[in-house]
Amino acid sequence: MRLKIQLSYNNFKVPMSYQSIIQGVIYSLLSKDELGDFYHNNGYHYDKKTFKCFTYENKYKNYIGPLFGKYKIENKHLIFDSDFYFYISSLDEEFLKHVYKTLLLNDSLLINKQQVKIKNISILNLQPFIGTKKICIETLSPMLFYSTKDNYSTYYRPSNKESINFIINNIQDKCLAYHYPIKELVFKIDSIIYEKRRMMKFKNCFYECFMTKLEIETNFETLSLIYNCGLSSKNSCGFGMIDIAHEKSNISL
Repeated sequence: MRLKIQLSYNNFKVPMSYQSIIQGVIYSLLSKDELGDFYHNNGYHYDKKTFKCFTYENKYKNYIGPLFGKYKIENKHLIFDSDFYFYISSLDEEFLKHVYKTLLLNDSLLINKQQVKIKNISILNLQPFIGTKKICIETLSPMLFYSTKDNYSTYYRPSNKESINFIINNIQDKCLAYHYPIKELVFKIDSIIYEKRRMMKFKNCFYECFMTKLEIETNFETLSLIYNCGLSSKNSCGFGMIDIAHEKSNISL
């Protein structure tokens, strides 16, 4: 399930590398009790890996950032005219229920020391389909695949042969961590329409990642998981959110 959060603030201003600010806003929407502590500090675990259960979009033409709207760039800051929005997606409906409830109970959000008005909250979801379909997906936030050995990280393009193994293993790990059974995992890349390299800064680290558009073959169970959880590593840092570009059948998603 996915939330679209529409906001308003005249000349809203944030630094260009501000993914951690949006992550902090999302965490602030959770309660401060044990449940909020679980999402913030613990998350879901499998095989020494931790998954935080959510992702958010992170794409722009000239920079990497998780907000959509009309903007200009000044002194390494983004300045939005008025209205803007962002998405939060999660497989964990309890997580989104808490976020949604908090948003309904408040008129505004504090983002980067600015009191931003909440204009609207929309709930989005995929329409189920039967069997396997060929569809086209595109990243709303860059995909991140890497391995680390002896404190040295190797990054992979979506077109690298290693990447499909990372994708399949990542989906399987999420299934086990979230206790989300998939009867048949179906994910095959038929073609890569484009892959655009990006260097993304999150907090004090830089990551090599890729915006991409893929033609894939998948089933609804697998598509639902990657739509809600993301299709790469570090989803809760704003990596790997996807959307449906178009589909090669008559099924509407």
